[in-house]
Amino acid sequence: MQALVEMLEIENGIAGLVLDPARCLGLSEAKPTSDLPKLSTSLSVYEGFKVVVQGLANMTDGAPWPWKAIPQTVLQFVSMTERALSQPQKVQDLTDKISSRIALLLDVCRRKGCSNEELDAYVESFIADVQRVIIRLRIIERVHSAKAFLLTDHIDELITGEATKMENALHELQVRFAVHTAYTVESVAAGVAVIQSVTNKTLAMTTTIASTVESTAVTVDATHVMVTEMHAKAVRGDGKQTAHITNRARLPARPSCFKGRMIQLSALVKLVCESLNVRVAIMGPGGMGKTSLAKAILHDKEVVNVVQDNRFFLSVEDVIDIESAARRLAEQLGVGETSDPQSAAISALQALTRSLLVIDNLETLWFSNNAAAQKDTERFLQRLADVPFLTLIVTSRGSVTPSGIEWTNDQSAELEAISLDAARETYEQIAGRPSLETELAALDQLLTGVDCMPLAVTLLAQLARQKNSPSQLLQRWHHSKTTFIRAGGDHRDSSVNVSIQISLDLLSAMTGGTEGGQLLSICAHLPDGLRLSVFAQLVTYFSDIHAARDLLVTFALVSVGSNDELRMLSPVRHFVLNRLPMTAGHLAALRKIYFAIAASGPLRLDEKFSQLAKNVAPEYNNLTSFLLHLIGTEEPSQELYDAVYRVSEYSYYTIPSPTLREAFRLRLATHPAWLAGCLIDLGRTRLKRSEYSLAMDNFQAARKLYATLDNKTSEAQCRRFLGQCLRMQGLSEDAERELHAARVTFVELGREVDAAKCARELGNIYRMRGENEQAIYHLTSARDTFKGHGKRMTICLQQNPNFNPPCQS
Repeated sequence: MQALVEMLEIENGIAGLVLDPARCLGLSEAKPTSDLPKLSTSLSVYEGFKVVVQGLANMTDGAPWPWKAIPQTVLQFVSMTERALSQPQKVQDLTDKISSRIALLLDVCRRKGCSNEELDAYVESFIADVQRVIIRLRIIERVHSAKAFLLTDHIDELITGEATKMENALHELQVRFAVHTAYTVESVAAGVAVIQSVTNKTLAMTTTIASTVESTAVTVDATHVMVTEMHAKAVRGDGKQTAHITNRARLPARPSCFKGRMIQLSALVKLVCESLNVRVAIMGPGGMGKTSLAKAILHDKEVVNVVQDNRFFLSVEDVIDIESAARRLAEQLGVGETSDPQSAAISALQALTRSLLVIDNLETLWFSNNAAAQKDTERFLQRLADVPFLTLIVTSRGSVTPSGIEWTNDQSAELEAISLDAARETYEQIAGRPSLETELAALDQLLTGVDCMPLAVTLLAQLARQKNSPSQLLQRWHHSKTTFIRAGGDHRDSSVNVSIQISLDLLSAMTGGTEGGQLLSICAHLPDGLRLSVFAQLVTYFSDIHAARDLLVTFALVSVGSNDELRMLSPVRHFVLNRLPMTAGHLAALRKIYFAIAASGPLRLDEKFSQLAKNVAPEYNNLTSFLLHLIGTEEPSQELYDAVYRVSEYSYYTIPSPTLREAFRLRLATHPAWLAGCLIDLGRTRLKRSEYSLAMDNFQAARKLYATLDNKTSEAQCRRFLGQCLRMQGLSEDAERELHAARVTFVELGREVDAAKCARELGNIYRMRGENEQAIYHLTSARDTFKGHGKRMTICLQQNPNFNPPCQS
């Protein structure tokens, strides 16, 4: 904390001016804060820290987002941790890491100026990390009584884990921005020599972490810097980041035909406008009009007046896991790329005075067969529900609302069908009013037969526009209805399904074939839409794909998206996936196209990453969905293994997701070599997600397989990764043992670079323990090896053995 005090030049309770206002985008000059208590050793860590943070608030008065949010966020943290004093030393450790991170951010700002988009992203990441601690503490506090809150073991576990994460983020920031000082590998040699001349006794007597820390040298890891910059540009498209955006353009259009829902709409609009922290669930079977009602709320004039532009619509039908959904939400909120999109999105919403978020088609994630994925979804919903001033609306199939949330409309969440009059108005708005009385009577029978479900009515009205009278449609309805009832379908679902089937039958009759249905089947496997680039490659597999597309649009079975992609409503998509499989030829065509897209993606962070990422990014959701389909229906093959590997590696370097590899792992029991490779890559993904326990399980399983396969190199790699997992959990002795064993094996096998990586990790461990002599030996050895192989590494050698950030490659 003292480093931060000196950074702010706090003396007698007054924060001096440190940052140059001309370089810092409006950071105001510091104003005297004589009312602050004098900082002294008599103050508690919390009182002293408050003085520091209030001094920071003094500096950032009038500063732009995200700088102005730092002091308020940290003061919230202090308030929460004051109630967790059963663990004073651990709380102080975490507080020290937070103060060190703020000090480093301010130091970078002072050197480079705050007009730096990448630095802003690190600031937002810091705010999100602190908010995550606050939220988790609030959850523990609510679960336990006040007394139990002071004593619970959850506090110990939480603060230890968060301190590790905060330390890692500090190291990443230090490595990232220290490179601009341009110290070379050779300049570190002088620093090493200086430290080696100091006796171990002198090193042991150096000041604690609160002392001012100055690096004697920093080595440039040029490759790491370059690929990090390329990665940041790739995920943002052109490298530009906008802190404040207008979300209006991202909202879906208001429903063009919206009948029979005015009572529900008025009631929900009143809730949204007159109450805070509203939680609304719109439930019901597919085709009931849940999405239309949610869109109508978004565009209601009263809602717009209250919420303004802070209205967001998140469709999760085409996402594969909650991390992907959170990343999409974070992008809408103007948050840059982050390794923790959930916390980043939560923090961005907390910064808004009033907001409205609609999550559409929640059943895609919530009804997952994966129990862990379902729990992850519920936890994220609960985090959203805890955001002050946020109105949360979800739409989902079914009648049971997600648990763990107090839904404002719990007793009226499930939508009922619209009235016969409203159904007739909907039909007539699309197809016109029948002129004959007999047709009017047939129309009423038809609408009653489909239970007046909005989607079924809309589909039938579109068919009527193609010169199909109500009596003709009624006849087809009776025939198809009998088939569905015999198949044992749900009564209400069958109303929509029969309407879709009638549309497909008429489509087939009009085209004299099945091309429309086959194109529809292809679209159903691409939840993010059939894009023009893929559509163009399918032309040769159809006699007239353009005519098939036009008819699908005419029959309202697909719609054209903002980028001219073909999209499907969720009920239509589910029906087609279950009842209309692709032909072998079209499946092979789609397989060829998407395997080629996967093969064009990046494998590593290098100078080509930005360009190669553009090949995969637009099709990532479609690729994942299609590959999951193939994993479930095909025998494993080298082609499929390669495609899964490529897409998963792209995900690893953007938002790490274990979904594909976890699904593929379950199919590889009879392929030990592929299974071992899948497990080690799955472990890498979970290591990057800080899921250390799961990562260790994967690495240990892979290690056993590699042992049976007599693959000593890969077995040693598993031990190296295990060492990293153990080090990140603070188990330095166990980590040291694994890394040492892995290094010995690599040396025996002549793999010098891999041995150097182990030496670097060991050096990090020794430096963190203050064993500088061992640290210097291992880090110098690693440096020399990397230098000899044309690589470079970062060696941060400090005079203070208690403040030695680990080197990272």
